[in-house]
Amino acid sequence: MDTPQIKINGKIIQPVPPKMKVWREFLAFFDKDKGKMTVEEFLSAHVALIVLAFNQPEVTTESVEENLEIADVVPLARQLFEWLQAQTFAKLINLPNGETEAGE
Repeated sequence: MDTPQIKINGKIIQPVPPKMKVWREFLAFFDKDKGKMTVEEFLSAHVALIVLAFNQPEVTTESVEENLEIADVVPLARQLFEWLQAQTFAKLINLPNGETEAGE
């Protein structure tokens, strides 16, 4: 999967390698019932996830709100979540299987 990007003030920025905190925040949000959230709360939560995932000094709430079109906020947050999942599971595939090693 391609690494997500955001353009801030003409500069293309990619997220840093994800940490566990980012994974947990994304999981908590996407597992949460969002039916009672206002549109403002919903979009603000997505912007906060974007800022958290990129973890770059140029990517702030203000810079995301000023540079990202409103229609791109939710799709970018979802793309970041898919990227996080791909990053996580790509490394898990390379872990040795304990049962196989024990049975050899």
